[in-house]
Amino acid sequence: MAFPTSMAFLDNDDLLILQKDNGIVRHVSNGTLQQGGVLSLPIDSERERGLLGIAVSNEADSSGTRAVFLYYTESAQAGGIRNKVDRYDWTGSGNLSGGTPVLDLPAIPGPNHNGGKLIMGPDEMLYAVIGDLNHQGKLQNFQDGNAPDDTSVILRVDHEGNAPDDGNNSVLSDSDAQVSDSLKRYYAYGIRNSFGIAFDPVTGTLWDTENGSTEYDEINVVKPGFNSGWRSVMGPIERTDKTVDDLVRFNGSQYADPVFSWLVSEGITDIEFLNSTRLGDQYTNNIFVGNVNNGNLYFFTVNDNRTGLTFDGSTGLADLVADNNAELSAVTFGTGFDEITDIETGPDGYLYILSFNGSLYRIVPATS
Repeated sequence: MAFPTSMAFLDNDDLLILQKDNGIVRHVSNGTLQQGGVLSLPIDSERERGLLGIAVSNEADSSGTRAVFLYYTESAQAGGIRNKVDRYDWTGSGNLSGGTPVLDLPAIPGPNHNGGKLIMGPDEMLYAVIGDLNHQGKLQNFQDGNAPDDTSVILRVDHEGNAPDDGNNSVLSDSDAQVSDSLKRYYAYGIRNSFGIAFDPVTGTLWDTENGSTEYDEINVVKPGFNSGWRSVMGPIERTDKTVDDLVRFNGSQYADPVFSWLVSEGITDIEFLNSTRLGDQYTNNIFVGNVNNGNLYFFTVNDNRTGLTFDGSTGLADLVADNNAELSAVTFGTGFDEITDIETGPDGYLYILSFNGSLYRIVPATS
């Protein structure tokens, strides 16, 4: 595989993997990588652009078809450099058909901070994250910045790209009617860039990872209307000279500190709750997080009320920040994975780790 970014299991036998730079969707069938691809998209691959994210509907329809959503940066030759989400159909015949537009998002200037991760929520809504693309507007917490423009947000939409009329998005509003209309699809904002979103399988709450520039990568609990704080705040707000009054506060928004931070940015990528007992009770419904800087895989235990993380008193992590190598070691589960781009719980209950070097790892219990 060439520079894989994301993967999705369709069933016990079929897995789709995205290749960033050539726009090809690869198919793994019964553990074997098939020749060629099941789809090829016209993408721009400069820097962090490319074929980036995939999500699959939770259930098949009456004909056995499952909806597959792909996030990619469309090339200029195909109609202009834009970040797109399209919907395809998987019928189990080894190909993807269709290509219905769902989201049309900016990609300029970039070329970094495109985000790109997708996830299907337990509510069967599609969640998509996009970074700031180096914009400086209200969504990046500039008080006098430009109006909301679909950057630095997590969008929550139905399968056609519309804001569902169930109240979970419409918590955000503004006195300006035009601004209020643009907020309807936003679940969260103030996000610098993210390569990881995941739902807690116990509570159904959304969590994300977020990248700092040189300091304060984050893990966040994302409630409806969440403002992550960028560009005013990264890491705990008490470690900055800012207050919540410095943020752009739409009606219904709320800022919260990250539940964990890395003082020195690690290039944090995906986050996954292991929704399985196959690795033992210690790991069941707890969190794994990867990075691209040094190939580390981190592990975290969720607290009893599942609102944050819990740490042994000897780790030095009571402040919820890894400030040094000793504290980093306390949350390191494994090393040597190269550049981790995706983490998923497989249908077999084991943990799968996708690496940018083209490797797919499976973590299973050690045997005698």
